[in-house]
Amino acid sequence: MAIEDDALPGVMFMEHPLGLAGQVYDSLVDLVLSGQVKPLQPLRIHSLAESLGVSATPVREALVRASASGLVVRENNKGFRVSPRPGITQLDDLFEARLTIETKTAWLAASNVDDLLMSKLEATWNCQRERSTDPDFEGFRAFLDADHDFHAHIARASGNYYLASALEAMGSHVQRFRSFDQAVVTDHELTLVEHRAIIQALGNRNPDAAQAAMALHLSNLRTRIRQERQADGSQPQAG
Repeated sequence: MAIEDDALPGVMFMEHPLGLAGQVYDSLVDLVLSGQVKPLQPLRIHSLAESLGVSATPVREALVRASASGLVVRENNKGFRVSPRPGITQLDDLFEARLTIETKTAWLAASNVDDLLMSKLEATWNCQRERSTDPDFEGFRAFLDADHDFHAHIARASGNYYLASALEAMGSHVQRFRSFDQAVVTDHELTLVEHRAIIQALGNRNPDAAQAAMALHLSNLRTRIRQERQADGSQPQAG
């Protein structure tokens, strides 16, 4: 059920590397991913600030960041709204970009593998395995966060700052395709198998195998997201 503009839940903030604005941004992501705010719903700065127990400044900063990442849209003289539901064209465009970037970062990372990278990948894989069947939103968010970290670790290991930065900029766009209607992960077993294949290829320091494993994972993921949207009656519309 959607929450009203002036009835957002209170949040107990913890330390955040990006400060208070970073905490507010994370809260906005949670609201969108959990479906507590719906596509095109207005987001009032002062209502958010009051509900979250902060001043308007970090809320405004968080909304500007969310606008840059595609999570919300900013309208001239109208403020901010939750971004509209992504369509099939956006899904295809996003995964075309991910395939272009991440097959290359996987190929490059295979030549830069060290014990630290493998340890990080194993940690994220184990986190996804442990949280994959959690029935609550906390488990859903933890699974997605670990998924983000898995791909980010590989991108950073590529040694190409610009490729890694481009992928990081896509983060919220990736999550939006699994946000508005369901806070569950239905393909966790397949994701774990595909991530394991990527880890194995990287561990073998085989660039071609790592590239192929990443390409297969992303292609399969695009297909699964399409199927999720069809199954819950919310298939993306063309355009």
